[in-house]
Amino acid sequence: MSISLYVHIPFCVKRCIYCDFVSGPYTPEKAAAYLTALKKEISSIPVDRQLSTLYIGGGTPTVLTADQLSGLINHIFEHFNFSPPLTKGGQWGGESTIEANPGTLDRDKLISIRSAGINRISIGFQSFNNDELTFLGRIHTGSEAEEAVRLARNAGFKNIGIDLIYGIPGQDINSWKMTLEKAVSLRPEHISAYELTVEKGTELHRLLSPPHPPLGKGGRRGGIFRPDEDNIIGMYEHTIDYLKAKGYLHYEISNFGLPGSFSRHNLNYWDRGDYYGAGAGAHSFVNNTRSYNTADPDQYIKLVSEEKKPLKHSEEITTEKAISEAIFLGLRKTAGINIDAFSRRYNMNLPVLYDKEIHELQEAGLVVTNVPVGRQAGSECSHETNIRLTQKGLLLSNEVFVRFI
Repeated sequence: MSISLYVHIPFCVKRCIYCDFVSGPYTPEKAAAYLTALKKEISSIPVDRQLSTLYIGGGTPTVLTADQLSGLINHIFEHFNFSPPLTKGGQWGGESTIEANPGTLDRDKLISIRSAGINRISIGFQSFNNDELTFLGRIHTGSEAEEAVRLARNAGFKNIGIDLIYGIPGQDINSWKMTLEKAVSLRPEHISAYELTVEKGTELHRLLSPPHPPLGKGGRRGGIFRPDEDNIIGMYEHTIDYLKAKGYLHYEISNFGLPGSFSRHNLNYWDRGDYYGAGAGAHSFVNNTRSYNTADPDQYIKLVSEEKKPLKHSEEITTEKAISEAIFLGLRKTAGINIDAFSRRYNMNLPVLYDKEIHELQEAGLVVTNVPVGRQAGSECSHETNIRLTQKGLLLSNEVFVRFI
């Protein structure tokens, strides 16, 4: 059975105010030491299973030089076996993705990345409104984001994804509509649209927390305006309607793709498939064991250089927790969970085990299923039977997920 690989690059030009990922300022010396350790950890990963997807994330992987990136990518492709196999030209028919910031891309770097074997690029736009980009701490403008797509196309990328954020302080529905329209005009194969979340420890959290002035008229706190819940719901609903009308399929709560362009790497996460993680803070899930590395890049470098595992924590997942994970991950997909396949994989009858929860969520209009629930839940399901979130359930997904945890 194949497996996925995630590789973490913990460097950025500048940390965005909402970011709580493992990342810090790029310096050539620290990056060189980190890449040496990273390659060493990658070399220690077993090669008994073929890679089906590769994802290089961050941070900002494209803050690295073209030579650094091509060296890392070549190392990965030389170490692992792949499904499907590499072609004679060294290219791969599978999915290999790199995250990118428009402010760190140029023609030569993109050509180098593509030539090394990366065939999908996920570019963090977030917005086309320059005021919103400045507020978020982004290092690029809207026009530079558009140029990044043109450069990627010219470098040979036929699978381009872009990330957008709604619910930004000061943003209104008209600004969000403009961002979506510009994004679609570039015709990327994939669009991710995430609601801005305020994570503790971030600059955004500090700005929105006391002792800053309380909310006043218009919802302002310390000069910062956050869209209210109704406006955020309106932005999300418009996103679904607009992108569907433009030919994008809504396949996960926050993700949309043209036919044949869904993120296979992320689908493996939502299907609870196995994956290796390499790098500071990277998570792995292999043979029902979940683990993650130290999030401190300096500690990571030290441990690996001393021939020690950079592991921070590891746990074997119980059957009960595995079922819970599979439900809330599977329900993130708009197609939902195939009940027959789920029951066979986990040796249990989902509608029977969660009879009460499913019935109550149906009554609340949050999920739908064509399998009988209640007293008839033990009947046989067809192979086509799925349980999935409704449109209302997509908006209130956390309220659904908590019922299965």
